[in-house]
Amino acid sequence: MKAVILAGGEGTRLRPLTEKRPKPLIPIGGSSCVEYVINSLVEAGVKQIIITTAYMSDKLIRSIGAGNKFNTSIVYSFEDTPAGTAGAVKNIEGFIDSTFIVASGDILADVDIKSLIEFHKSKGAKATMALTTVQNPTEFGIVGIDENGRVVRFLEKPKKEDVFSNLVNAGVYVLEPEVLQLIPKNEKYDFSKQVFPKMLESGLEIYGKRIEGLWMDIGRPADMIKANLEMVKRTGKEIHVPGAKVTGIVVLGKNTKIEHGVRIIGPCYIGDNVTVSKGTILDSCVISKNTVIDKGVLIKNSVIMEGCKIGWQSEIRGSIISERCTIEEDVKINQSIIGDNTTIRIHSEVSDISISSDTVITESPIVG
Repeated sequence: MKAVILAGGEGTRLRPLTEKRPKPLIPIGGSSCVEYVINSLVEAGVKQIIITTAYMSDKLIRSIGAGNKFNTSIVYSFEDTPAGTAGAVKNIEGFIDSTFIVASGDILADVDIKSLIEFHKSKGAKATMALTTVQNPTEFGIVGIDENGRVVRFLEKPKKEDVFSNLVNAGVYVLEPEVLQLIPKNEKYDFSKQVFPKMLESGLEIYGKRIEGLWMDIGRPADMIKANLEMVKRTGKEIHVPGAKVTGIVVLGKNTKIEHGVRIIGPCYIGDNVTVSKGTILDSCVISKNTVIDKGVLIKNSVIMEGCKIGWQSEIRGSIISERCTIEEDVKINQSIIGDNTTIRIHSEVSDISISSDTVITESPIVG
């Protein structure tokens, strides 16, 4: 079976995190977002994947490659102009010759796609969409299904008063090639906004199935932090670290040095080649590989991306620190997003702000 992964979005709501990387490469618990999608497809029996890409396509290709490490074959399709979710698939119509899967590459989807395929075939459907439940359906396409799983209503990003279901479109579809005939050539076109409503109007059967596994939107920084912690809960375990006090679920990488007197409160992810010095408290956070944390640091409900240096007695709360940042001594960062290669000087205070990549912060305090 073949699959198409849609990975052309810019992720503007995640800036400055997406200044240096496309949204599908946003890290979640030690792997990029798109890698979870690829692995889910491979576990479902997919042998060939085509990834549609546009924004920073070179970085995506270098990171993912030809698929060898995933035990599948991966090729790429480039979009000069945005084609929409359906238009992007129409552009590679020649790649499709039988039942196929379409999946978004910029959501966290560590899910059971095999059961979705089996459900699709059992119904003889032309289109089957994966469904999940969310607390706030107004940001998604909501779906109403009957007792047999047939989609009877569909509404994209409804107003609060128009919400009729908390089942939402999870951005993973099993489709028959005939669906591509509904998509015009050389036109921006979308599955949820145009193709599926057109199918309903024409009486063509669409089915929906609630999908098992971890599915989360990572469209905003707070979503990214939450997704990282949820992945740790899914993959971690209770561990013992000599000289440290550890509670809760933890993922601990290789060649990691944790000094005596460190306190770790899970869920926490600590990657390879990390140094955590004594007196530090890590509370519900992700510390990516090759990061050095000095003495007496507090990191809470935050993500520290790889290659960072966190100085003595600094405090980081509710924030994301991008790659290769230097946070000097006695810095306080609260509810902020710090872009790649940024330096924040000693005694600085940063709160409720996004700081672009390659910046040096010397003034204090800085409040958004």
